[in-house]
Amino acid sequence: MPYSRNHSLRYLGIVTVFCIICVIYLGRLFYIQIAGRESSYSTGIETRTVTVQAVRGEIYDRNGIKLVENRYTYDMSLSYSSFYGMSVHEKNSASLQLLDALATYGTSVTDGEKFFPFERYYPYYVYSAEATDGNSVRYYRLQRVLEDLGMKADADADTLCRHYVETYDLLAEDSAGVRYYDDDQIDALIRLYYDMDARRFRVNGEYAVLQEVPSELMTYIKERDLDSVTFTLNVQRVYLYPGYASHILGTVGPIYQEEWEYYNEMGYQMSAIVGKDGCEAAFEEYLHGVDGSMEIETDGNGNIVGMKSLREPIAGRDVYLTIDIELQIAAEDGLAENVEYVSDRSGGNVAQGSGCNAGAAVVMDPDTFEVLAIASHPTYDLNTYNQLYDELAGNAALPLFNRALYGSYAPGSTYKLGMAAIALMEGEITPATTFTCVGKYPSKTTTGGVGCSTYGENHWGGENVIDAIADSCNSFFCKLGDLLGIETIEKYMKKFGFGESTGFELGGISGILAGPTYLGQIQSEYPWTAGNTWQSSIGQSDNQSSPLQLACYIGTLVNGGTRYTAHLLHSVYEFGSDVPSYVFEQSEDTVLDKLEIPQTHLDTVLEGMREVVSSSSLIQRWIDSDIPVTVGGKTGTAQNSTECDNALFVCTAPYDDPDVVISVVLEQGYTGGYASLTAGRILEAYYGLDEE
Repeated sequence: MPYSRNHSLRYLGIVTVFCIICVIYLGRLFYIQIAGRESSYSTGIETRTVTVQAVRGEIYDRNGIKLVENRYTYDMSLSYSSFYGMSVHEKNSASLQLLDALATYGTSVTDGEKFFPFERYYPYYVYSAEATDGNSVRYYRLQRVLEDLGMKADADADTLCRHYVETYDLLAEDSAGVRYYDDDQIDALIRLYYDMDARRFRVNGEYAVLQEVPSELMTYIKERDLDSVTFTLNVQRVYLYPGYASHILGTVGPIYQEEWEYYNEMGYQMSAIVGKDGCEAAFEEYLHGVDGSMEIETDGNGNIVGMKSLREPIAGRDVYLTIDIELQIAAEDGLAENVEYVSDRSGGNVAQGSGCNAGAAVVMDPDTFEVLAIASHPTYDLNTYNQLYDELAGNAALPLFNRALYGSYAPGSTYKLGMAAIALMEGEITPATTFTCVGKYPSKTTTGGVGCSTYGENHWGGENVIDAIADSCNSFFCKLGDLLGIETIEKYMKKFGFGESTGFELGGISGILAGPTYLGQIQSEYPWTAGNTWQSSIGQSDNQSSPLQLACYIGTLVNGGTRYTAHLLHSVYEFGSDVPSYVFEQSEDTVLDKLEIPQTHLDTVLEGMREVVSSSSLIQRWIDSDIPVTVGGKTGTAQNSTECDNALFVCTAPYDDPDVVISVVLEQGYTGGYASLTAGRILEAYYGLDEE
């Protein structure tokens, strides 16, 4: 149950922000009307309606720990109608005051020098090399400025400089012949005016001076009542655990042209900020809120002379996820440690894991299918996502790719758990049934067939199903494939979720269930054969699953056969209330499929999983002996298109009555046991051992 929050403080904060906006407008209105300044301005009154952005709801984990919050900042800009309504010397005076104010607080116009074409200082300007390079941004902006000013494309530096000096009367003198502006001031003004032209101040109607204005600077400028300076309130999303849960939480942004029809029908303003991916998009209906509107009256010079609230904004609702942020951190840190370990221990050998640099992990409650953590490695920081997007998008390791949802991997030997359950349910074996486990299946085949890494070619020992799970005996499960037949395998494995949607709010692949059905869907010219069944029975062939699907498969198995929709939404709270407006509940509508696994059969499979962990010194290296329950698991070493196999590990805890299931995939991780490192770190966090 989420903890109780102090909603009154949050409500007070929002009201305070709204009041600040009103005070700014009213202060300006008072100054114009009471102080008598209106006599020097045009009296034409214009009325416009502006949107008052609703505060976006915030995002919490299942325990009430805030993951995403709003930060309120102000941007400073100049209004074209007001600025160009002033005389030349009023412009110069206001601009110098503004530049002085910025310098006083150790800042400057945002990107003010980005397009400046000159080297040196006034009056010794010459074009820089970049400004004359036809492939540079400065050259492009320079050509556009010259065109906008009606000047020739080959106008030299002196000509352009003279334009600004003459247009703004920068060499003006008083009656005593003393210049109003010295060379340093002229240089500063030319840089500012050129930047205004480069960013098309006249066309855009607004010139962005500074983003995220410090409160002291805003107060300083307001006290001096600098003409044409306006402040715009912005609400920015701040991600409180930088670099964690980035693939889950998602981003916000403006409405794109191709999205406008949809959002227009939803009643959104074109200027609205909406969720673009992840939870921000999936739960947009809760987070967005309803924008308000305000009627603003301005005089002919853009000064505000009146305002009226038409509709109060309604804050968005807060979303609580099923995620436990401590488990999320453990999963992501565990993956990072895991890929580093495999890569380092390989000694540069590609076939033994030197190329391991990516993976994914999912932690789930098998009784509810609540996703407790969902991690993809490598990852990124949402706070710097926009600034570093090009670098992230071009990274060969694909940090933006959510491998937990969209990574497609052969399940390998983790598939054998389902095969064992099916064979027991169909009566093809009992817990006491034994088969010969050999190095090649079928045993009399000298070429072809399916190999077994556990046993050499001449091993003829008998194994029951528990031993076969523990030893991952390929020939045992190939035999089950022959006994069951591919049609029966398809029927059951579909119920376990292979080749099926998880129903997860953030999407994900459906994967592939190997069999004649899929082969027919792709219209293969090759018929399904016994060899295909053998390969399918050990999790190879065409089988492909995401780490989320693997977690759902194991969850379905250990809860006795019910496959629910995997979900991330825990509850939704109205702003300013401790009473949830929505709480997710399992129902018949959330059951995707169901099969009844008798407890005796399930106990046999779980015992095999216990043997996997207890008999492996490699797994026990990372499954901490201090964990207060017995863990069951299954490794998988799956072939792929690279020289090195993928490593998979699934586990449950406690093994006999699981509270949690974990799936881990390491790309090119060499062997399944290595993937248990990540699972071990997650279990340590789950049972609080990482806090000791």
